[in-house]
Amino acid sequence: MQFALLFLASLSIPVWLTSSGGPAGHNSDKPAPAKPDDNKVINWEVKPGNSWLLQNSAGDCYLYVNIKSGAGASDKPRVPLNISLVLDRSGSMAGEKIEYARRAAKFLIDQLSTSDYLSIINYDNKVEVTSGSQPVKNKEALKNIVDKITDRGATNLSGGMLEGYTQVKSTRKEGYVNRVLLLTDGLANEGITDPQQLKKLTEKKYLEDGIALSTFGLGADYNEDLLTMLAETGRANYYFIDSADKIPQLFARELKGLLNVVAQNAWAQVTIPEGLECQHVYGYPYEVKDGKVLIRFNDIYANDEKAILIKLKARTRFTDNLRFDCTLGYTDAATFDQVKEGKPVQVKVTTDKELIKTGEEKDVQEMLALFESTERFDDVMADVDKGNYESARLKGDAAVKVLKEKQVMYNSPKLEEQVKKMTIYVQQMDSVKVMRESEKKMYQKMNKSFNYQTKKVKSAETKL
Repeated sequence: MQFALLFLASLSIPVWLTSSGGPAGHNSDKPAPAKPDDNKVINWEVKPGNSWLLQNSAGDCYLYVNIKSGAGASDKPRVPLNISLVLDRSGSMAGEKIEYARRAAKFLIDQLSTSDYLSIINYDNKVEVTSGSQPVKNKEALKNIVDKITDRGATNLSGGMLEGYTQVKSTRKEGYVNRVLLLTDGLANEGITDPQQLKKLTEKKYLEDGIALSTFGLGADYNEDLLTMLAETGRANYYFIDSADKIPQLFARELKGLLNVVAQNAWAQVTIPEGLECQHVYGYPYEVKDGKVLIRFNDIYANDEKAILIKLKARTRFTDNLRFDCTLGYTDAATFDQVKEGKPVQVKVTTDKELIKTGEEKDVQEMLALFESTERFDDVMADVDKGNYESARLKGDAAVKVLKEKQVMYNSPKLEEQVKKMTIYVQQMDSVKVMRESEKKMYQKMNKSFNYQTKKVKSAETKL
């Protein structure tokens, strides 16, 4: 059965810093688009959903943070890597799967230098250290070891992942990219199998040891929701691999980013004004403590983009102007300088309803509509996973209707593409019902992968 391939256009989002001055004309009060500084490692902007709030009203307000990196300094040495490659060798990896996994491992070895550290772990029901963490000096010896990895046994995903963390930690160094790359094609059926326990484990390893996790899911039978969650809490990337011959291609994509890191330990923090509370942050995991919202990005690649939208709810009516103190921090990967930049943003209260209309920021509202649609899409796909097709259809129709209204309102190509994507999914629901189970799994994984990339504001090229 032919799958409908759903592609989302690249999201290019101009952002502005809101004015903190006094009231002015309705339209002239909006600042002009900020021009990026090509000499900076990171350009970033902050923008509210509306520059004005109606006095004595209550409700939700939004703050949008957009971070873009440049190409990086070509005359500077790249950031060295400390990587653990964790390969599933369970019985289901037999044939071309394990062959392409070996090819991807050898490709990775070829791209590394003697300043990089690499460990290779293989796992089925048992976990084995194929090669302990060490500088990449004898590439041919490493590739010969990789060639001896064959399929067998069950899937102790947690054991392989934990050993990967152990190896990276054993040679962990400041200024290195410390990361575990986990490849699997099956369900975790040995060791720790509870998703919440695995989530806590990856969160702890990142927060305490600074080790990130990227996950690669191959074929129809792995748990895509688990691997997406692990990549999210591990502050790295998730990849869906629909056929074994694409394993090297996806590893190359991950490695391209790792070899072009321009900022490390990146984070953004927003101080919430009194009277507001954080309801949700779209885009990335977050922490709320002592009136501050903290988002940790980990590594930022060259020509990368990070987009987050913070939803805030009023605990009282708006009577005074709101000031948000926004801070971005990171380590410049080329100079090792610690960078910390602040940007104050003010939202003003007014009794003039016309100012409310003209103060709405289209770009932020577009992103809000897009982020909300991805959450609704996830909910629809979860119902399909459970076989609740009628509920999924009703939710899908409602989500598409809302999104169409937003698309017309903002005349947005981005939202138009999302409308098409979700409409096709809802229309094909009867076909999904009669798919073979393996086809249905692949179809779901494909759509969930595109939806994940949409949340991350990835380009169309990245989604292919």
